[in-house]
Amino acid sequence: REEEEEEDAGMTFKSAKDGGKSASKSAPEAPPAAGVFPIASTKVYMGNLAYSIDEAAIKAAFEDCGEVIGVNWFEEKETKKFLGAGVIEFDTAEAARKAVEASGRQVHGRESKIRAWEQRGNTAEEKKEARDKKFDIKPMGDKPNGCYTLFMGNLNFAIDDDTIFNFFKDGADVEVSTVRWLTHKDSGEFRGVGFADFNDDESLLKAAAMNGKACMGRPIRLDWQAPKGGN
Repeated sequence: REEEEEEDAGMTFKSAKDGGKSASKSAPEAPPAAGVFPIASTKVYMGNLAYSIDEAAIKAAFEDCGEVIGVNWFEEKETKKFLGAGVIEFDTAEAARKAVEASGRQVHGRESKIRAWEQRGNTAEEKKEARDKKFDIKPMGDKPNGCYTLFMGNLNFAIDDDTIFNFFKDGADVEVSTVRWLTHKDSGEFRGVGFADFNDDESLLKAAAMNGKACMGRPIRLDWQAPKGGN
């Protein structure tokens, strides 16, 4: 559920000089095959982070891995609520590799979840083919107990509240009670995913049947968003 539909382009870095990027004198690498997202050598995804986390705490917790030069936190688009995850950039690929190996380390009392970060395709064609591959719609699993929220992915970046309200009203004849969008904590950039809340099981199940339907020209990916503390 953690975000996962992020676009790397336009990312801002809070503490890195020159954005943590420097010109390379080596020969350029061949572009990735269409539909393939290569791993960003110096960036990692960190999830299950405490709400008290900050850049200084991340640097202290992983100083044995290497120097942290950039942090991007994830937050909801409208409320700016921190969603317990972010992308951390290290000064070297070796440092990032060590951080991935340190997945599970306790940071502010919580077990961190760390994996390599995917660097998105460079061309529009590559991005489209990779996105189509990544968002191959799969059936939803069993609904968790007490769940009244749907995770929404593969959203058009021009989407707004009215569009998603009308999507579920016109397609499933149900009313959305609340919509929340996921954005970068620092930049406010929309991440292409969000959450829709419903008032009852009947409405939720009807809305879930819209999984894979076209929304603003893109197949929406829906999944259950289990309540905190739920199964």
